[in-house]
Amino acid sequence: MDLQLKDKVVVVTGGASGIGLVTARTFLGESAKLVLGDVQADGLARVVAELRGDGGSVVGQRVDVREYAQCQALMTRAVTEFGRIDVLVNSAGVGGIPRLFVESDPDDGDWEAMLAINLLGTMHCCRAVTEQMMQQRAGRIVNLASEAGKANEKRIVVYGATKGGVISLTKGLAIELGRFGVTVNAVCPGVTRTPMTSYITDDMEREWARYYPLGRLGRPEDIAPMIAFLASSQASWITGQAISVSGGFGRS
Repeated sequence: MDLQLKDKVVVVTGGASGIGLVTARTFLGESAKLVLGDVQADGLARVVAELRGDGGSVVGQRVDVREYAQCQALMTRAVTEFGRIDVLVNSAGVGGIPRLFVESDPDDGDWEAMLAINLLGTMHCCRAVTEQMMQQRAGRIVNLASEAGKANEKRIVVYGATKGGVISLTKGLAIELGRFGVTVNAVCPGVTRTPMTSYITDDMEREWARYYPLGRLGRPEDIAPMIAFLASSQASWITGQAISVSGGFGRS
């Protein structure tokens, strides 16, 4: 299937690692032009150099999505470099160590970080790109949510609440932006082995895999193709959706 992404300008936050990085490589394989944002400047520089070495048209800019002005600057950089923004992928996120809600502490920073990065960060980037896409009368926004945002789970209640907010944001924006030719969707992974979930051991995966009919946890390579599809012309009549990519979680 030709996704018709050649020369499309794609902004990916959290692009230096995990799902964001694999998503960037997937778009590069479709000959898209990439603008990568990440808070880790050194890691971002390494990734940009790697992707350029593979022949990609790639620029990188450090961005802390908690700061709206930095999100605006990222979008401005994309327009300055390439003239437009066709796709925004909001992949920046944090998880924290799983614990019961009663064991969590509002003052230890975890609540604030998850709300500020997962939810407000996504809102910041969406707001920073909205007027550009409205002016173009075209665009794709793909937000990284989570299965936990659909039906929250014990030990990740705060995380799930932030991702539930991302799903709600996605649905509301889809209604507002549809008349401008802009689609807004969310991808909801199940538990996926990334740097954010580095605490997961192989023994833990074997135990947790019994909840997945496909018998394993996810990998970034399982998630990126859905993101690319939703960014493509093939998904032009899909908007306001929260699409599970989760190995059938909960149906085993």
